[in-house]
Amino acid sequence: MESKSANRRSWKLILGSLGLGAVASALIFGVSLMVSEDLRLLYITGVIVLFLSATWLGAKGGRDWLSACLFYLPLTSMFAFFVLPKLPFFWPQLFLWALAAFLGLLLLNNRPSAVIRISGIVVLFALSAWYCVSYIPDQMKRALNHFGNSGAPTFSFQPVSEGKVPTTATPGKILVIDFFGTWCPPCIAELPEIERLRSDLQERRDIEFVIVATNSGGDTPERLRAFARLRHVSFPLAFDPAGKAHTAFGLTGYPGIVVIDRTGHVRLTRQGYNSSETTFRSDLTQLLQSL
Repeated sequence: MESKSANRRSWKLILGSLGLGAVASALIFGVSLMVSEDLRLLYITGVIVLFLSATWLGAKGGRDWLSACLFYLPLTSMFAFFVLPKLPFFWPQLFLWALAAFLGLLLLNNRPSAVIRISGIVVLFALSAWYCVSYIPDQMKRALNHFGNSGAPTFSFQPVSEGKVPTTATPGKILVIDFFGTWCPPCIAELPEIERLRSDLQERRDIEFVIVATNSGGDTPERLRAFARLRHVSFPLAFDPAGKAHTAFGLTGYPGIVVIDRTGHVRLTRQGYNSSETTFRSDLTQLLQSL
């Protein structure tokens, strides 16, 4: 009878671990998406939840590796399905999350020694600091920015805002095009950085900025104008009917930035935005100042 009761408790713990892992995974992704698009938050939230939950599992069932693995499985599955196909360089996150769960499982156990457990936590902290401060920002910069020196395709935008609006590249001037969507959260998150960039370079009369919407997501010139009025956007606004220029520059998503130099050559194309790329504005400023 005692053996059967112990088996039932063991199975409850195992199944509970899998269910708890599913709930924790939804919590980790949900909190990250609601609070910030910064991918570092996803990692930090995962480390905290995995470590604390594994500590609880260790206190309940000792070093129950199967329960720990089942708890870890839903999060890794979601991460592998939603994140890694687009950002494969995030693979170290799986290792670091596993390390957090492993250390949490051992935290309240008498073996190994306290020195080893504390050393493991210090190592996790050091690796996490490197991952968030150095690795993620650098890899995001490499993934999003594409430098070149090819001739720009022929294009022409439809002006939307009043006043002077750059509708094509002007010889002798640098043009920064921000392909934008009023429905696009990364575009909206990126916009303050572009505004600060423009402010930093306001003395450079040879640099022009333009925010360009397309038909994507149901955007229209009127919708872009209304968005700019609501958000107090002061940039020149333009529209790219059918997204012809967006496609011509080799872009497939939003936001998309194109920098064209004085001679009509495309010096930078980038697609996407995430605030984990901490040097985004400084790098773009440096590029524009060098042209």
